[in-house]
Amino acid sequence: MLMDLRAVNAVIQPMGPLQPGLPSPAMIPKDWPLIIIDLKDCFFTIPLAEQDCEKFAFTIPAINNKEPATRFQWKVLPQGMLNSPTICQTFVGQVLQPVRDKFSDCCIIHYIDDILCAAETREKLIDCYTFLQAEVAIAGLTIASDKIQTSAPFHYLGMQIENRKIKPQKIEIRKDTLKTLNDFQKLLGDINWIRPTLGIPTYAMSNLFSILRGDPDLNSKRILTPEATKEIKLVEEKIQSAQINRIDPLAPLQLLIFATTHSPTGIIIQNTDLVEWSFLSHSTIKTFTLYLDQIATLIGQARLRIIKLCGNDPDKIVVPLTKEQVRQAFINSGAWQIGLANFVGVIDNHYPRTKIFQFLKLTTWILPKITRHEPLENALTVFTDGSSNGKAAYTGPKERVIKTQYQSAQRAELVAVITVLQDFNQPVNIISDSAYVVQATRDVETALIKYSMDDQLNQLFNLLQQTVRKRNFPFYITHIRAHTNLPGPLTIANEQADLLVSSAFIKAQELHALTHVNAAGLKNKFDVTWKQAKDIVQHCTQCQVLHLPTQEAGVNPRGLCPNALWQMDVTHVPSFGKLSYVHVTVDTYSHFIWATCQTGESTSHAKKHLLSCFAVMGVPEKIKTDNGPGYCSKAFQKFLNQWNITHTTGIPYNSHGQAIVERTNRTLKTQLVKQKKGGDSKECTTPQMQLNLALYTLNFLNIYRNQTTTSAEQHLTGKRTVHMKEN
Repeated sequence: MLMDLRAVNAVIQPMGPLQPGLPSPAMIPKDWPLIIIDLKDCFFTIPLAEQDCEKFAFTIPAINNKEPATRFQWKVLPQGMLNSPTICQTFVGQVLQPVRDKFSDCCIIHYIDDILCAAETREKLIDCYTFLQAEVAIAGLTIASDKIQTSAPFHYLGMQIENRKIKPQKIEIRKDTLKTLNDFQKLLGDINWIRPTLGIPTYAMSNLFSILRGDPDLNSKRILTPEATKEIKLVEEKIQSAQINRIDPLAPLQLLIFATTHSPTGIIIQNTDLVEWSFLSHSTIKTFTLYLDQIATLIGQARLRIIKLCGNDPDKIVVPLTKEQVRQAFINSGAWQIGLANFVGVIDNHYPRTKIFQFLKLTTWILPKITRHEPLENALTVFTDGSSNGKAAYTGPKERVIKTQYQSAQRAELVAVITVLQDFNQPVNIISDSAYVVQATRDVETALIKYSMDDQLNQLFNLLQQTVRKRNFPFYITHIRAHTNLPGPLTIANEQADLLVSSAFIKAQELHALTHVNAAGLKNKFDVTWKQAKDIVQHCTQCQVLHLPTQEAGVNPRGLCPNALWQMDVTHVPSFGKLSYVHVTVDTYSHFIWATCQTGESTSHAKKHLLSCFAVMGVPEKIKTDNGPGYCSKAFQKFLNQWNITHTTGIPYNSHGQAIVERTNRTLKTQLVKQKKGGDSKECTTPQMQLNLALYTLNFLNIYRNQTTTSAEQHLTGKRTVHMKEN
C-alpha cells in the first residue's frame, strides 16, 4: 500500500543511518561455509510503539459516501517513513545480538534484512544458524524459505561469493537511456559503488566524469561521446572478469600505492591476494594538487578504510618513493605528515611480484624533476611582469613583450613565465611580482589541475604544465614584492620589467607595429631606454629579416643647409601596378625624403613630382639627377630655369654619382615591404597611402646615425646634427 508520508516525515527528527556503507564480503574468511537468509517483509513484521500508531492513521473513504469512512492506523513500520530503515536495522541488530554473543568466533553480517552467517566448519555453522532461527522466530520475524542460500555461488549485496573469490554480479549497462545529467549521475554513482571491486583507475573514466560538468540542471541534456562509450565498455568488461579475494583471518593487510596517471591508485592486498581497490575522487578542491599530496591523501583514505574493514592499520604501506624521498616528505609535506600520522608499520618501496597490477598506466611525474626549490647557480636571471591591459613581458639577457588576449595581470604574467620557459633552453632563475603565478608555476609540474569552467584558465594551466614537463633544464621561480623602493639590483631589474608593460613601452611597441620606426626614433619619441627600443625592433620579424647590409653612402657632395642640394631618381615598386614608377627626392643635408607614385618617368611626370616636392620641402638651389631622358630634355631644363634651380647630372652609367638617392630608394622600398608584411594598419590600401605612411616614418619618426633629431626637424630648423649617445 502506498501512502503519502511527506507531512509526517517533515516533522520527524531524522535518526540517521546506522550503517553508512555496505559491508565488504571480502572480509569473510576464505573457505568458510556460508548460509545467507532474507527476512520476509521485514518492515511489516516489526511493530511500531503503541503510542506512535495514531500518528500513522489514515482513512479509506466509502464509495459514493454510502456509508461512514473507515479509519485505520499502522501497527508496523510503514514503508516510506523517514526512520523506517534505521528502526529496521536497530531491531534486527538487537535480535542478532544474542547470536553474536554466543557464536563470537563466527562471522555474522547483517544489512537491513539480509543476513550472512559464516563459520570455520559446517557443524559450527549449522549450530549458529539453528540458534539464529530460534531468535528470529521469538522476535516475530520470518525467514523467506525460498531465499535461503547454502551453497556456492552465493549472491549477496550485488556480489557473487565463491569459496575464495568474489565477483560482481553480471549486469548490462543500458546506454540508450542516457540522455540527461540525472541519467549519467545515477550511472556513475552505481559504477563508483562497485569500483573497489572492479579496479578501474580514475584516469580510465575521465571522459565519463567529464560529462557531469556544465549545466547543473538535472534535466539538462548530455551526450554520450565515443570516448565515454569506450569507458562504459571497459566497465562492462571488468564486470565480467574482475574479482577480489576473501581474506585469511590470520594474515595482516597491506596497502600498495601505484603512481598512475591523473591520480594515484591504492590496492589493499593480503600476501598477493587482492582484497579491495582504493581511488581518489576525479575532482579536487584545490586548483593545483601536488602528486605527492595526492599520494598522502590516498594513504590516509585507504588507512581509514582498512581500519573500518578489520579494525587495524595495515601492516605495511608500499609507496613509489625512495627512502630519501620518504624522509624528505616527512620533513617538507604537511599532507604526508597527516596521511601517515601515528602509523607504526613499515613503509617500503618493493612491490610484490604479480601480474595482476601490470595493466595500470603509470606516471613518472611523482616528484618535481625540472622545478627547483633553491636558486640555481651559474644560471640566467629573468624578471617577468604582466599588466591588465594584456601585455606580458620579461627582462634579463634580452627583453621581450608579448601581446596577449587576457585582461588580467595574473594571466598575462602566466604568459610571461611560459614564454621565458620556452625561450631560454638553459637553467634559469625567474623572479615574478605575482605570488599567485609563482605558486602555480612551482606546483604545476606534478600537480593534478582542477577543471575550471573558465576555458582560458584551463588552457593556460595546461600549457604551463606541458611547457615545464618538456624542458630539459631546471628552473627556479621566486616572488619579489613590487614597488618597495628597496635598494639593490633585484628591485631595479623588477622595475625594468614593470616598464616593459607600462604605457610608454606599450605605445612604443604599438607605433613600431604600425610604422616600423627604428630604435633611435622610438628612443626619441617615447620614454624608453636604448635597450628597450632595440629589443622592440629586434623582436619584429619583418625588421629582423629586412635589416640587411646596405651600400656605402659614397662621397657625393652634400648641401650645407636645407634645400641647398637635392638628389632625384626614379625607382620601381611592382606591387603598385600602374603607379609603379616612384619618383624619389632626397635633401642631401637633412636627408628629408619625398616621393610620389606616377604612371611613367617622362619629363611631365618629373615636373609633376617636383611640384609636389616644392609644396612639402620648399624650392632647392640645385638638383642632381642621372642622365635619363626625362631629366635631360629641354622641357625639363626650361621648368628648372623658371624656378631658378641649377641642374647637374652624374657620370653616365655610374651609379655612385647618385649614391645618396640610390640608398634612399633602397630604404624606402624596405620600409614599404615592412609595412606590407608586418604592419598593423589596414587603412593604407592605395599605393600613395602606403607611400605616405613610409615617408612619415622615415622623415618624422626615424633618427639616423650621427643625428640627434629627425630628418623633418633638421629640414625645417636647419640645426646641425650631433652624435646621439646610447645611454
